[in-house]
Amino acid sequence: MRDSWLVRMVTLMMLGLTCLPGIAEDSLHLGFHAEARREWTRTEVRTTFDLWAKELAKQFGLPVTISHYDDVLAMRDDLRSGKLDGVQTDIMNFVRHFRTDELSEGYVSIMREGFDLQLYGGRGRVSLKDMPGQRVVLLEEDQAGQIYLETLCMKHHRRACADVFAEMQTAPTSNQALMRVFFGKADMALVQSYGHALAVEMNPQLGRSLHKLAELPFRGQFYGFYSARVNPGLKERTLRIMPTLHTYPRGRQLLDTFKIDRLERASPEDLKPAYRLEREYRDLLASLGRRGGHR
Repeated sequence: MRDSWLVRMVTLMMLGLTCLPGIAEDSLHLGFHAEARREWTRTEVRTTFDLWAKELAKQFGLPVTISHYDDVLAMRDDLRSGKLDGVQTDIMNFVRHFRTDELSEGYVSIMREGFDLQLYGGRGRVSLKDMPGQRVVLLEEDQAGQIYLETLCMKHHRRACADVFAEMQTAPTSNQALMRVFFGKADMALVQSYGHALAVEMNPQLGRSLHKLAELPFRGQFYGFYSARVNPGLKERTLRIMPTLHTYPRGRQLLDTFKIDRLERASPEDLKPAYRLEREYRDLLASLGRRGGHR
């Protein structure tokens, strides 16, 4: 799920960049980072994206160079050295490896129900104080969700989640995670709000049987940002087109195919909730370390 979001996000950014007539004299050098590839092999990710980029760049006359990175630090270094005009990765990689002053405006993929992190409990009306001994299920490869859950464990029980929960499971989708709680195979599930809304739409009983225990608002999980040094005119022209993609037949078709409502302009300021989460997580780790707690 996470990988397909990254591929969708970057492909849509390319569509936005290439739907711009009259700027053939410009070129863009973009970096794309994806760590895990559960739904797509490495070759599929790169081949699919490169084909899209070449097709759209040729059609609309905007030269674009794409660089794929396995190492987010290498991508960051190339942004800092000026080799890249923009970079795409998930929110926690931006928080952990980039400074906000080296980033400028970009875009974020938007779902109507949002990307808020939500912890749900099942029958029995469990609460956060009941976490010890429970079984919890998280989404696979969800850095932000894992950090948020660890923060809840340390804040409420002064222990790492491995020492709080009886069992920690993973699931590929929010629907599967919530269904495990519904059928009694887990007691809690940490999911994203758009995934919860989709699961309830498919099975309305989930909305009646599960209850929310905690929530952390996130505008998005996947972002693309330009370098703070990129040409302002080119950046502005490309960013103006992105929020309008859903109004064009071709753009709407792609958005529907990729199950994304729309793209919106984003600022590095949108990363603040994740920076706060990371800071709280680190502070709790340090506090527990001084008190002899688990890391």
